[in-house]
Amino acid sequence: MSALPLTKLASLLVKTLAKPLSKRIKTQFSKNNTTKAILEGIGQTSHSVTSRMQIWSAGYRVKKISALEPEKALKDGAEFVGESFIFFVSGYLVVWEYRRSSESARKKSEKLQAKLNALDERLNAVEDVVKKNSQSILGIRGYVEPESKSLVRINEEGAPKEADRKPSSSSEGRTSWWKVW
Repeated sequence: MSALPLTKLASLLVKTLAKPLSKRIKTQFSKNNTTKAILEGIGQTSHSVTSRMQIWSAGYRVKKISALEPEKALKDGAEFVGESFIFFVSGYLVVWEYRRSSESARKKSEKLQAKLNALDERLNAVEDVVKKNSQSILGIRGYVEPESKSLVRINEEGAPKEADRKPSSSSEGRTSWWKVW
């Protein structure tokens, strides 16, 4: 079972709170005289652009676009600013979630790479022991104990543990390295 996605719930909460904040921005901007002029300009520009796009998509040439009345332009401008605010908040949250998930994936990849490197080191150590033992069997010399620093137990994080390095063959009463596996 997966954990509760608190970050997704938090981003949903922020998006939900952005909507009333957007309405408040629209009403506050509509009351101030300096922002009224800006909102009317935004409304006129929005009307002009959308009208041109509609006429061009119908296959006609644009000759002239008539201006909106100031109240309608003010309303359209305020609506555009409010919707833009919601869009930018949502876009920011999407980018934030993407970066967060890519960081998580990068950490997971690094952890896996560390484990693979430790396993590769262990495999090389085992190959060296096999090679030395096969040479000793061919030369009828005797068993060659692996070096204590070459065989390393792998912990759950993927990195070798220093405390788990195998002791040398000189210690009495200890288990052999092959019984650990």
